[in-house]
Amino acid sequence: MNGFSSAVLIGIVLCTSGNDRSFAAGNGNPSENVASKATSDETAMQAAAYKARLAARAAADAGFLLGRRGDFRAARKKFSQAIELDPKFSPAYRLRADACLKMSDWVGAIADLDTLIKLDPNYAEIFNERGFARRQLGDLRGARDDFDRCITLGTDGPLAYGNRAEVELMLGDDSAAAADIAQAQSVAATMSDSPAAGGTPSARKNQTQRKTPRTGTTNNAKGTTR
Repeated sequence: MNGFSSAVLIGIVLCTSGNDRSFAAGNGNPSENVASKATSDETAMQAAAYKARLAARAAADAGFLLGRRGDFRAARKKFSQAIELDPKFSPAYRLRADACLKMSDWVGAIADLDTLIKLDPNYAEIFNERGFARRQLGDLRGARDDFDRCITLGTDGPLAYGNRAEVELMLGDDSAAAADIAQAQSVAATMSDSPAAGGTPSARKNQTQRKTPRTGTTNNAKGTTR
């Protein structure tokens, strides 16, 4: 687990008289005192937000380790805790969505992926993930739209092409599916010629996605892995 250093907060001591009209033992005007109080309030709010972010990251770290051990239910609880602590901490939504996908909770995954798309509508791989979840729920056209979006935004792997090919086969668009299968295999061949990615996040991500179809028949959910 990554460690996080403690915040160092530097405060400014403000001395006011009983009638709250003097500043730093002087005779400053009321507007100066109001401005100083606003600055103090902003500093306090920033400190609280920073503390919440650290707590959210710690919870997400704990959830990540639980997920690595295969305890996705416990991991999801930790990610939910991270979101409660800091609703703007987007990595927690991505991690919780992934835990939902591992548990076949397609609706839960889509809810978190929807949130991520609102936060960043140009993140290609999020559309690939949501398309996969939609396909599991039988929303084939919605899934294809998501795979289209992923590919349009730009993806460096064969996954979206393979996923879209599977949906196209199910929709009866064999020519489009054949083209996507060929493209997926071409990209995969190019990647296999590249240096091994090893333990990078991209490599780990690719290992959890759907495998590329290699024939003209569809793969059922049990025949492929994420």
